[in-house]
Amino acid sequence: MLRFLSIDDFTLIDRLEVEFSDGLNLITGETGSGKSILVDAVGLLLGQRASSEQIRSGSAGARVEGIFQVGGTHPARPCLEEAGIQVEGDQLIVRREISREGTNKVFLNGVLSTQSLLAEVGAQLADIHGQHDQQVLLHPAAHLHYLDRFGDYRDTLTAVAEISRQLRESTRQVESIQAREQERLRQIDQLQYQIADIDKLQLRPGLDRELEEERDLLASSEKRHEASQAAYQLLYEDEPSALGLLDRARRAVEESTPFDPRFEEFGRRLAEARFSLEEAAFDLRAYADRVESDPSRLEAVQGRLAEIQLARRKYGETVDAILEFRRHAESERDELQAEETRLEGLEKQRRQREAQYQEAARALTEKRQEAARRLSTQVERQLSELAMEKTVFRVSFAPLGEPFSEKGNERVEFLISANPGEPPRPLAKIASGGELSRILLALKSILNPDRHFKTLVFDEVDAGIGGRVASVLGDKLARLARHHQVFCVTHLPQIAAAAARHFHVEKVSQGRRTRVQLRLLTVEQREEELARMLAGREVTATTLRQAREMLARSSRNQPSPANDP
Repeated sequence: MLRFLSIDDFTLIDRLEVEFSDGLNLITGETGSGKSILVDAVGLLLGQRASSEQIRSGSAGARVEGIFQVGGTHPARPCLEEAGIQVEGDQLIVRREISREGTNKVFLNGVLSTQSLLAEVGAQLADIHGQHDQQVLLHPAAHLHYLDRFGDYRDTLTAVAEISRQLRESTRQVESIQAREQERLRQIDQLQYQIADIDKLQLRPGLDRELEEERDLLASSEKRHEASQAAYQLLYEDEPSALGLLDRARRAVEESTPFDPRFEEFGRRLAEARFSLEEAAFDLRAYADRVESDPSRLEAVQGRLAEIQLARRKYGETVDAILEFRRHAESERDELQAEETRLEGLEKQRRQREAQYQEAARALTEKRQEAARRLSTQVERQLSELAMEKTVFRVSFAPLGEPFSEKGNERVEFLISANPGEPPRPLAKIASGGELSRILLALKSILNPDRHFKTLVFDEVDAGIGGRVASVLGDKLARLARHHQVFCVTHLPQIAAAAARHFHVEKVSQGRRTRVQLRLLTVEQREEELARMLAGREVTATTLRQAREMLARSSRNQPSPANDP
């Protein structure tokens, strides 16, 4: 609960410090006196966004600080501990600092924190309910939230949402493949053509180089024959031939050997040269005999090379590159063909998830319908205590119209009939402001009793109701205050009379400046404030007597633990 509130330079508040207790804390004051400023200050402590416009005119910054009591089992403690924020005893000090430069800061027990963490912790500390909640109540989308919160079937909601997400992903994948089906088939046809176009060439690595070498040999056959034949004749058959000249040189050397032994070596080397030269001559003759001209083979080789050259322009610079292109094309074709099998698997998976979703959504519908019956009974009982004894409250179900929604298959809407014999109709069509206030309080009374003590702030939730209902509403707030710390901003004396502590807000002008003051009223001051709220500006003895009677009656009617709802 909120034990202490300190405010500096916030809107019209220059400085304010106030202590609060448990029970029902009422805040009253003239219209425009600044009651909502206090609610906004508490909102900052719960993680609402801050604005430089909230800084008091003439000040460089604003500060709002509060001390919350969080016992050992309070649900905010695990969140704080996970963030590394120590809680000594049972106190949590929250501080917000707002600067005109936009460097707004959040501190939790003196540790610099984030607004998102504060919002997470703040949701466990307090709830603020204002006239905005009444407007939200007019929208059926909020009704589903109230019903699901009341039903407390989070596991089923989570299951439906998760299966819905999985189903949407399966549908997206199926539609993605189906959307590109024509393109996929076109690509497969193109790849099949390219593979077949390459296969008909019967390529192997290095074939282009082999054919080019063969082409060059075939094209030079006549020249090679003439060259080898001419070389043979020069070496062996011509007169004089190279071998004949070599024989003459060898004989001259042999004749000179007796004169100088070194000529013997010259003769040996000439003999070896003759042998090599004779062998070369015979090889040249044999080569010339083997050389044949084959124009048809040359034409065939040139044709093959022309085909390969055409393929080079389409698929790669070399045969090796063409073969690599084919490997990639085959892999891509196989992958595209596999999409058909994958599509069948995805469609099967989608059908399975559709069945799972319908089963989970059906279970959610059954739990919602059971929760709706219980909620109707409890709301009617609450409304009966709020002087709406004849009211019939129902929860209607209609098809959502959105297949496989994360929220289930139905749209729900709250219906009421405030007059016997009239069929229940939507809140937005028949509920008055006062009826909305009471329905909202009934819902909050049912939904808000958390397992831990919590601060509940009601900002003019009494709008649109009259005096008799206001007394009942005051008693209802007092009952709620036995389970939670309750703050209520009100204009009705019947509600103010139910307070455990009554605060008064007023604007005070000092020179050219206006400031807001908050003070805790004594018993006598409460009587005067209630009299003012009853009579307006002219407080008379009669209104004072009525105020005292109202306080006495409220004191007698305060609920005891045995009568708690």
